[in-house]
Amino acid sequence: MKQRWLIWWIAVILLTSCTPASPTSVPLSTSTPSGERPTRTPRPQPITPTTAQPTATPMTTLPASVYLIQNDQVVRLAPNGQQLTQITYELQPVRELSVANNGTLVYVTENNLIALDGAGRRVVIGAQTISRPRISPDGQRVVYRLDDPTPDLLGTDAPSGVYISELRGGRPRLLQVDDPEPVTPDFANPSWRYIPVSWSPDGQRLLLYAVMRPEIGIPGGEAVIIGPDDRVVRAFSCCEEEIWSVNGDELTVAGGGPGPDLRFGLYRIDVEHGTESPVVASSETIIPLVRAPQRMADGDIYAFIELVPVQAYQWDYPFHPQMVRVGNDGIITPIRPERLGEPLLVLWDPQVRGALVQFAEQANLIWLPTDPTLPIVTTVANGVAAAWTPTADLSIRPCDGFATISPQPA
Repeated sequence: MKQRWLIWWIAVILLTSCTPASPTSVPLSTSTPSGERPTRTPRPQPITPTTAQPTATPMTTLPASVYLIQNDQVVRLAPNGQQLTQITYELQPVRELSVANNGTLVYVTENNLIALDGAGRRVVIGAQTISRPRISPDGQRVVYRLDDPTPDLLGTDAPSGVYISELRGGRPRLLQVDDPEPVTPDFANPSWRYIPVSWSPDGQRLLLYAVMRPEIGIPGGEAVIIGPDDRVVRAFSCCEEEIWSVNGDELTVAGGGPGPDLRFGLYRIDVEHGTESPVVASSETIIPLVRAPQRMADGDIYAFIELVPVQAYQWDYPFHPQMVRVGNDGIITPIRPERLGEPLLVLWDPQVRGALVQFAEQANLIWLPTDPTLPIVTTVANGVAAAWTPTADLSIRPCDGFATISPQPA
């Protein structure tokens, strides 16, 4: 009897949280200091400065709520870092998440691409092998990768590649087809498989990553920048994921390591021409290990960097970087003194008030303010795919799109 009443009360609580509402669309950047003595980087290279803008005051709480996937569902982490609210109620695990400026979410569960906003839940495309959904900043389009689509998807045979759908409806459109896979790699004339990475902050460009086929474990590929219109710019890129600057005029990308890799350091890619320039490069004495570099509104690049002496470096080197700022003159300035381990997930605040980070040695995400006098905040979140949220409250929404929850007899 107690079990029956418990299930009944759970059903009542879930149903009462599902009320009609229309969220307010609020634009928000899709991204993501006093300090120690500056350190000059090995062989600094000049880079084009951007117009410096004032940054916001650092803070001890997160600047906004954060969406992420935890316990196989989308949840929202409150700015205090200590409260989680469940957003989705899917029967199958949620994997991969993308958030638009207007508050619309897209995510993958089972073989379905789902959109969720103030109007409720709907299936954008189903019964396909879907990965890497990326919603446009305005919430109108979503790109994603399909592998071996069903023949009826386009009304004809549909190849593997990158597709785009309008969230208002209609058939998917093939944006970039994969090249045929050769029996053996052809380095002189490579074949490519394409993966969506991200939209530019203004939504005018789309970044794909091209991986050589067949994959043989060699790092490096090409950054493929589509737009505006149908313009395509390609550039070599290695070895971590590329990140848009907050004004969208360049990409920053970190080299590899720890471990064997093609190169190390920090590089920038001009999205207009595809030219690449080193910002922090290796030297005869130093190997720079870099994670999550992003150029912010103040014109500097923020990242996690450790400069490792060549004689101390090895494949299993214990990577312990610092939060730093890299200026246009190639000088690295530490922001905080802590060395907390290898960062696996980094979500920078676009106003440079700090970063939400998950380190290899610690499951919970922590908030690192850029003001070194402010304390580190350990949050209750330990999920993946973190993204800043607009102010729309998706915990208040119609629930008829989710699976029905019915009390069962004890």
